[in-house]
Amino acid sequence: MECDFMETDILESLEDLGYKGPLLEDGALSQAVSAGASSPEFTKLCAWLVSELRVLCKLEENVQATNSPSEAEEFQLEVSGLLGEMNCPYLSLTSGDVTKRLLIQKNCLLLLTYLISELEAARMLCVNAPPKKAQEGGGSEVFQELKGICIALGMSKPPANITMFQFFSGIEKKLNETLAKVPPNHVGKPLLRKPMGPAHWEKIEAINQAIANEYEVRRKLLIKRLDVTVQSFGWSDRAKSQTEKLAKVYQPKRSVLSPKSTISVAHLLAANLDLSPITLTHSSVCKQKHPNSK
Repeated sequence: MECDFMETDILESLEDLGYKGPLLEDGALSQAVSAGASSPEFTKLCAWLVSELRVLCKLEENVQATNSPSEAEEFQLEVSGLLGEMNCPYLSLTSGDVTKRLLIQKNCLLLLTYLISELEAARMLCVNAPPKKAQEGGGSEVFQELKGICIALGMSKPPANITMFQFFSGIEKKLNETLAKVPPNHVGKPLLRKPMGPAHWEKIEAINQAIANEYEVRRKLLIKRLDVTVQSFGWSDRAKSQTEKLAKVYQPKRSVLSPKSTISVAHLLAANLDLSPITLTHSSVCKQKHPNSK
C-alpha cells in the first residue's frame, strides 16, 4: 500500500517536472521499480532526473542509463557516488551492499522520490533567486577586488581616463602613507620579496594547481572514509531506528566539508615572513609552546 502511494506521488511529480517518457503509462513505473537497477527504463528515468539536476547544481558525479540488466552493478556504483556527493540522508540508499541496494522496490521508489524532491527544490531556488545586480564598470571579479582596495584605503573614485600604471602608482602611494602611520613591523615583512615576471607567475600558478589537485584527491579520500564510517554506524538493528536522528546530526556538519582547496597565489602574496620557519614537532621550542605535546 505504501509503495502504491509513493508511485502515485512520483507520477504526479514527474508530470509537473516535464517528464515525457514511457514510464507515465499505466503500470510501467511499477514494473520498472520492481526490476530496479536491472530495468533499463528505470535507469533512464534516473539519468533524466540527474541530467536535469546537473543543469541547476554543480555536481561532479553523473549517472548513465543502461542498455541491459547486465549493467546494473555499474549503474548502482554510479548512483552511490552521486548520492555521496549530494549527502543523501537515507541510509538504505547509502549503506549495505552497493550492488543490491537498487534491486529492492522500496529503495528504488525512495531514490526517485529523493531525486525528484532535489530537482523540485533546485528549480524553486532558481526561480525565487533575486536577479544579480549589474556590477559597475563591467562587473568583473578583478574590478570588484580593486574597488575593495580603494575603499579600504579611503581613496576617491579614479577618473575614467586613468592608466593602469597611474592607478597602481596611486595605490602604492596610499599604502606607503598608511604604513607610515603605524608602528614598525606592524604588518610584518612579506614572505615573497623577489620581483616576478610573467614566466615566474605562470610557474607559480602551475605549482599551486598541482598541489591543489593532490590536496583534492586526499581530501576526497578522507571524506569518503568519513562517510563510510558514519554509514557503518547504521548497520546494526538498534541503529536502524535512529536513522533520522543520525542524519539530522551528521548532514549539517558533512555539508560544509568541501574537497576543493581555497588557497590561491593571492595567499602567497599576502603571506608574511613568519610563515617560513619550520619547527620540528619534537623540538624544545615546540614543547615550550605546547607543554602537553610528547
